[in-house]
This record gives sequence, C-alpha cells and structure tokens, in this order.
Amino acid sequence: MKNRLATPGPAMVPNSILLAGAQEPIHHRSAEMKTIMEEIGTDLKDIFQTQSDIYVQLSSGTGGMEAAVANCFQPGDRVIVVNNGYFGQRFVELCEIYQLNVVQVSSDWGTAINVDDVENKLDADPSIKGIFVVYSETSTGVLNDVQRLAQLCHHRNALLIVDAISALLTQPLPMELWGVDVVIAASHKGFMMPPGLVFFSVSEKAWKAVESNPERSYYFSYRRFRQFYPLAPSSPAVSLIFSLRESLNLLKQEGFSNVIERHQNVAKFVSSELEKIGFRNVVERESDRNSVISVLETPQGVDPAKLRKLLSENYNITVTDGQGPFKGKVIRFGHIGAMDKFEVGSYLRAIEEQVNHLKENQ
Repeated sequence: MKNRLATPGPAMVPNSILLAGAQEPIHHRSAEMKTIMEEIGTDLKDIFQTQSDIYVQLSSGTGGMEAAVANCFQPGDRVIVVNNGYFGQRFVELCEIYQLNVVQVSSDWGTAINVDDVENKLDADPSIKGIFVVYSETSTGVLNDVQRLAQLCHHRNALLIVDAISALLTQPLPMELWGVDVVIAASHKGFMMPPGLVFFSVSEKAWKAVESNPERSYYFSYRRFRQFYPLAPSSPAVSLIFSLRESLNLLKQEGFSNVIERHQNVAKFVSSELEKIGFRNVVERESDRNSVISVLETPQGVDPAKLRKLLSENYNITVTDGQGPFKGKVIRFGHIGAMDKFEVGSYLRAIEEQVNHLKENQ
C-alpha cells in the first residue's frame, strides 16, 4: 500500500520532488551550483518576505535552533523563552547548554502564550537580550502570536528568534514587515521535501549582535554562511538542493499565499469533521490553532494507541502519539505539505471506520 503520512513532518513528498533528488550530483563549488543557489535564494526571499539573504544549512530543524542560540548570544545573556510545548522546552535546553540566563514564560499545553506576560518580563528587566518562540508548536497544535512579540521587540534592545520550522508556508510570516530578527524553517514541512535542510534569515539588527559576539561554533557559524553565500560554507546536500529547486517550482505554481490558505482550510476541515464524530481538539480557541497539525482527544471509549495501530495496519496511515503530558491520550493528525481536502478526506473516512469498529468491539 501507498505510504500515507498524516504527521507533522516528514510530510508526503510529491514524486517530482523525489525524482529531482535522484539526478547525478554536481560539484558544490561549481558555477552551475552557484547559479542554482542564486535562483533558490531569490525564491526563498519571496517566501520569507524579506530582502535579507536566506541561508541553506545541512541539518535537522534542531540544528537551525542551535545555530541561532550559538550565534546571536553569549554566555550570561538574559533571554526569554516562550515555553508552552515540547519544542519550546527544546529552546530552553539549548539556551542552558550555551550558558544563557533563561527566563521562561510558560502556559499550559494546548494554550497559546499570553503576550502580556512576556511584555511584563521585558518591562521588569531591560537587560533581556532576546526572545525565543516556537510559532507553530506541533506537540500541541498551538499557534503563538509572533506578530505581537515582534512589536514588543521593535523599540527594545531585544532580538526575536522564531522557530518557524513548521509555520513557514502554513501561517503568514512577513519577516521584514513584522520586524522578526531570525526566522528558521526546514525542508520536511511546508516545502514537501525529505528532512535534511534548514533555511534561516538574519535581520540587520541581529547581524550587529552576531558580529559583536565571539564565535562559539564552526559548523553553525553565521559568519561563515555569510562569507560563502550563496554557496554553503561546508559540503551541502546536493541532491536535496535539486529537490528544493523542484519544491520551489511547485510552490510558485500554486502561489505562496495560496499554499498558506490551503493549509488553513485543510486544518479547519480536519478539526471540524473529526469533532462531528466525537473527537475534541485540545486547543479550545480556534484562533489559537495552527495549520500544521490537529491534536485531538479520541471519542469516549476509543483507545488512541489502538486507533493508530488499526490505521497503520489497514490503511498504512501514520498518525502520531501525543508528546509530554498528552502522550497516550491523543492522536496528532498532521496535515502539512502535499495535502488537500480530497487527500485528507480519505484519511478522515478511514478514521471514522476504525472508530466505529473499536466502539462495536468494546
């Protein structure tokens, strides 16, 4: 059976993107590669909505998060970390490893952060150098208010670092208009690609901080990325870059704003349809739900683990377990990447059939 990924990433990969990566590699310092990277850079600027350069880094999304911590701050700097999910906690751990002084602003899993709480922390402590936030928290399905956080940083000496790994191409994120300082994204989410590439952009305000800090990483050095741009400072994933070029072609054909709208429509459709058969979205406020994943409690009497097992065995559909306090209590239905209502509708029908089967056999 076809492998069907209803996960927050890796997502389904169109065949043309897979085939693009199967081409013979070229040398990563060649004139041909430089031309390809210049074209890719132009398209990525349109997606990030910035005139700043976009860098392509060979790593997982976590590598992009770590690079931001290592380059933008130095030991002892006080920073705020928005922590309302698994990946907000990851930012906490990365900051602590790099010896930053972390001030956490938290909220319960399944709730968006209260931006007023962040503002109060900033007002109480002018020494705070930055804010880290996960825009689209895939452990909970929550969307954090990046636009308001950016407004808080606008007239302050604080950088806003945004993990948009799953949010880019699923939520509006005009980097320059909003005044975001570092945006991090990854290939295996809205770009409909296999894992392996990170994309990041750095504002002029953030570059001033980078240049004033001592180097604390070689492989993740922002300065080296800028020195070698548009090429990579170290050997890149040439095959993935070929796939990226095809991904960008497909996204341009659909239209970047249309891609965001499609994700938003699919997310509403999934939550609405599953609620009709007894599921409950853990994010109560619809405005706080992201367009990447729906995190749902199963109908009464339906074991999430049994449901996931039946979907895998009977349809080769993968939905994921909960994380943290949600583990064993929910299903996480991902609808990012090459997904539309028609594709998702067949998955929802399969879920309904298996829910009915489990209820009949209680």
